[in-house]
Parts: sequence; C-alpha cells; structure tokens
Amino acid sequence: MLRFGRIHSSLGFAATAVPVALGLLFTVAGAASAKTTITFWHDWGVNQVIQSVVDRFNQSQSEVEVKVIPTGELSSKLMAAVAGGSAPDVVLIDRFMTCEFAANGALTPLDSLIARDKLDADTFFPPTWQEARWLGKQYAIPTNTDSRALLYLRSTLEAAGIDSENPPATWDELRTVSAKLTRRESDGRLSRVGYVPNWGNISLKEYIWQNGGELLNESLTKVIFAEKPAVEALQWVVDFVDSYGGQPRLDEFGSRVDWATGALGPVLKGQVALIWEGSWQLGGLRENFPNIYKNDLAAGLPPQKVRRATLSGGHGLAIPVGSSHPEAAWKFIRYFTSVEPQVQLGVGTGFIPANRQAALNQQLIQDPVLRVFILSMEFARLRPPHPAYPQIDALISDAFWKAIRHEATPAAALDEAVRLSQLILDRYNKHYGIIK
Repeated sequence: MLRFGRIHSSLGFAATAVPVALGLLFTVAGAASAKTTITFWHDWGVNQVIQSVVDRFNQSQSEVEVKVIPTGELSSKLMAAVAGGSAPDVVLIDRFMTCEFAANGALTPLDSLIARDKLDADTFFPPTWQEARWLGKQYAIPTNTDSRALLYLRSTLEAAGIDSENPPATWDELRTVSAKLTRRESDGRLSRVGYVPNWGNISLKEYIWQNGGELLNESLTKVIFAEKPAVEALQWVVDFVDSYGGQPRLDEFGSRVDWATGALGPVLKGQVALIWEGSWQLGGLRENFPNIYKNDLAAGLPPQKVRRATLSGGHGLAIPVGSSHPEAAWKFIRYFTSVEPQVQLGVGTGFIPANRQAALNQQLIQDPVLRVFILSMEFARLRPPHPAYPQIDALISDAFWKAIRHEATPAAALDEAVRLSQLILDRYNKHYGIIK
C-alpha cells in the first residue's frame, strides 16, 4: 500500500504538508482558468440593450468577464478616477468629447492595437472614426452614430398637392414647398408652418456646410466661419424666418404648438409640416405611434445649396489611462464594434451602427424611414475634433440668434463670433503646442 506520509517523510517533508500542497496546486489551476474581470462605465442609465450585448460577450468566451457600471456625471468622474488611479478598464464616451479627454491625458492611444489586429478604419463611417482622433492618434473605436434629416407626414404634404415621395431636395425647393404648406388665421397669426430653419435639431453649422463652407481650417488653427458661404447661409436663414413675420411671430406661434409629445409632437398634430430632426427620435415614434410610423411618417435626405450635408454624432469605446486590463478591454471593444453586436445595438436602441456593414443589415434598412437616415451618413460631417470647439460652437449659436433677432447683421454677428473664437482656439493650441 502506497503511503504518502512515508514517501514525503523520506524526502524530508511532513505528512501534513501534502494536503496543503495539493490545495495550492488546485488553487493555481483554478486561478488559471478564471476569467479576467473588467469594469465598463457608460452613462446610458440601466440600459438593457447594452447589458444584453455584454451578456452575450461574457457567454461567448472564457477569458473575460465584463462588469457593467452605469455612471452618471461620467465626464467628471472619469477624470477624477484617472487622476486617483482607479480608472475603469473601458468606457463609453460621447465621441465629441474624445479629443478633450485625450488632450487631458485620460485616454490610452489605441494605434498599436489597431495596427496589430489590422483593424481597418474603413469598417466604420468616416466621420465616426475621424471624430475619435486627436493629434493624429486614435483614442476610441466608434460604436454608434446618428444623422439628421427631414421628417414629415405624407398626408400633410399630399393634402397640399405636394408629392410626398419627393420631398424638397434643395434650399429653393424647401422655401417653395414651405410657403405652400404654411397656413394663417384671418388675423395673420400662424396656424401651421412649413419648415422653420431654426426649429428642430438644426444649427448654423449644417447650413454653412450645405453652402460649401467650413468652420475651421484643416489644421484646426484658424476659424473661418465668417467667410462668404457662412454669411450667405445665415442670411438665407434670416430671410426664411422673416418670411413668417420674424422671430416674434414664430415665438408666438411656438407658444401655442403642442410640444407635449416631444420634439415631433407638432408634426404629428399637423402644426409643423417639415422638421429637421435626429434618427434617435425614431425609436419612441415607432413604439408610441406605430400606425403613424408605419403608414404616414417619411424622411427626406438633407436639402442642399452647394452640397448635401448633415451632422453625425454618437459614441465610442475607449480605454482610460490606468486601466488594469487593457488587453481584456480591447478584446471587449473588438467584440462590441463587430457586426452582430452592432446590429443588436441598432435594432434595440434605434441608433445607427457605426460599423458600416452592420448599418446596412436587412433588419435595419428594411425600415424605409430609418433607411433615409442611414443613407444620410454618406453626407455626414463632424464637429471639429478639438477641445476648444464646444466654446466655439456656443459662439456660433450666439451669432445665429443675434442675426435672426436682428440684433446684428449676419456679417457683423459672424465677424464678432470669429474674433472671439480665434482667441479661444489660439489659447488652446498654444497650451497643447500646436502653435507657438
């Protein structure tokens, strides 16, 4: 009979050491097979779609376990966590904020991982990839995107003798169709408007782009939105608003419009015929007004003057500086941004996948309204990826409203906004060593 005690005694070990050694052996083996747990922050609240994507990832392999942590006030908490050495392993951020986080040292450049795994930037819609860059480096991988387009009810256009299959495609057509759709009371008050150029999810930058202009130069060192295309675009908006009797007349009508059911409430009530809105509105409409969504709602591509253009936003996944498990985080990012999870995210949330192949999946493009927003991505532009831009954007908005309210001419309003914007841009660029 084999006796462990005698064998180990003859080797100089006590018999009691055997179970301890075996226990250590099994502990090491167990540790080797355990998953690496990573933390994932996002600020979408308790989002079941994100959780379901994570659950499928966790079940799909035996190496990484993702723990989801919904995080409010994510921007400030992320910076504090990085500074305090307690950063999450992966974070879902608004791509618009990528450059600011990167410039402040909060994000890890992903270029070496991208090169190693041969991840092709063309997998994603170009603006979504470009928006996640700062000073030539990639700091996030796009997850979802959105676009803006014209939304309207077919029945409203058809009742006015307008072909609902061919919505306005140019600025001139938009003005003409809008005039046909506008209705007034006997006292001159508005009872329905066609298209209002400063209602909906629209701003001056889209009109500048549509007229062939830009906001900053290519090197992000000069503010250029007071040039001729921008002045013309703002003048067009002012003239359009004035055709209704000016902003005070629109404000009075707006106070009587039914916004209770959300941004598209006035369209559903027949008070606004055409509105420029984002693709994120579609999920709620589909759920709350299924008959209207299926039988009456339609979308039109962005109208153009010189070119079509729309704004694209969305989110991306990044690895914060200080992540304890960057390789595991990267494995999760690669999964989340691949085709099948992207389709799952798109179907579940109504967002457009940033992955181009996923966005063209039949489950998404079979929806004729969503299909227009997906096709609009061909004309999508991004806000300049620069930490100074949020302040510049506020000044563009200021100029927009000053001109609309006739507090300044379009040229004067834009000149002042450019002057202040250039000071801000120069200050940031000197701080980051872009200019001396």
